[in-house]
Amino acid sequence: MDALLQSGAFALITATFAALIAYFAILSFQFLKEQEAESTVPGCRRFGLVGESNMADQYSPKHSGENLDSSVTCKIKALFIYPIKSCKPVEIEHNDVILTGLRYDRQFCFTQLKTEEAEKDEGDLSVSTKWVHNWKFITQRNVPRLSQVDVQVWVPDSSSPSYSPDVEWVKSKGCILCSFPFTPEWSWNLEGLKTAVSLLKTKIAQCDIRAEPRLTFKLPVAPDEKRSQKYNREVMKIWKCSPTAINITSEIPTETLAKLRYFLGVSNPLALFMADPLNHRQVFRNAPTIEEAGYQPGVGFADATVKNLQTPHLNALRFRANIYLTGIPPFAEDDWKVIRSGNLDYHVSCRTTRCDLPNVDPQTGIKDRAEPYKTLKQTRGNIDKGAGAHPVLGMQMVPLLNDAKGSEEIRVGAEMKVVKTGEHFYIKLFQD
Repeated sequence: MDALLQSGAFALITATFAALIAYFAILSFQFLKEQEAESTVPGCRRFGLVGESNMADQYSPKHSGENLDSSVTCKIKALFIYPIKSCKPVEIEHNDVILTGLRYDRQFCFTQLKTEEAEKDEGDLSVSTKWVHNWKFITQRNVPRLSQVDVQVWVPDSSSPSYSPDVEWVKSKGCILCSFPFTPEWSWNLEGLKTAVSLLKTKIAQCDIRAEPRLTFKLPVAPDEKRSQKYNREVMKIWKCSPTAINITSEIPTETLAKLRYFLGVSNPLALFMADPLNHRQVFRNAPTIEEAGYQPGVGFADATVKNLQTPHLNALRFRANIYLTGIPPFAEDDWKVIRSGNLDYHVSCRTTRCDLPNVDPQTGIKDRAEPYKTLKQTRGNIDKGAGAHPVLGMQMVPLLNDAKGSEEIRVGAEMKVVKTGEHFYIKLFQD
């Protein structure tokens, strides 16, 4: 009898366990369907690379650039865009090159409201102090968790079953889909149990105990006239520049914005700006002249070759470049002045000076106190006489388009040819 009861209890436990597995499988399936629905934009397709990254083999010895023979040509290995400054990148296979660089690159920027002492006019000896409120850009330098904000680009697709010229995001020429991890606090009540179930579903679906639910919001790529009426043009500060940009914070639901601010650890009011397509930031320092380029170069929210750094397995994505090349000796780009890919020439304007932003691990969002900046100063400091002891790595370029409204294509695998070489002398933004 006891044996019979025990076997019955075992059967009951087994059945209960099987039911739980089935229940969790259903939860997981439902979660995946919900995620798929949330991450699909009606009338659009996702723009970018599908499958393995072109940088997956970046640590392979074949990309060291050493012992190259004459048959090896310089080619574009990988392309990345950063639609929101300092957030996660979007890897692409090809793209348009326009006045401001790669299309969709660094067109949005988070800011925080800062109270600062107003600058006095030259010769003003007054004792009184005036204070001003400014929207100031933020990056991974001071907010490392920006690196964990995921970004996708969705563009209109006439072959989509849901396509229509009147669909919300088609009218805005696509959207930027953003998400960030957020686990709300929960307690032993009905809402708390719902939160616990949501968290469990996320971990099961992703097979990762560390996985968290994600909150999403969408941004228009190019808002139509009606949508634009709810925005304001305001001044924001990027270093010494104070461009007029479009405040589109209203696109983020108030509750989501509050949670994003909490996730980022920003104590001041948070806002999101979009570059004004009618008022590009013109660049003069280190850039080609209007006579050289045919127009005055401009950028969105940009402000600033990863080999031989003697730091094992240093992820090249820490340096947030748009173009990664292979098939060249280490630091051969240091004396490039003009290069060409396809039908387009690029003016290699200057070396890129480096701060400690690459100390942020793009996978975790954790910032190291020393590396790789310490090694950069030791190995790449005093390379450029204009930059002095500031380390330099990589080059900043300006596309030499036929006109300011033109565009050309850039593509992974295309050859990059050196047209002209010469000396570089970096012109500092801030004088020591």
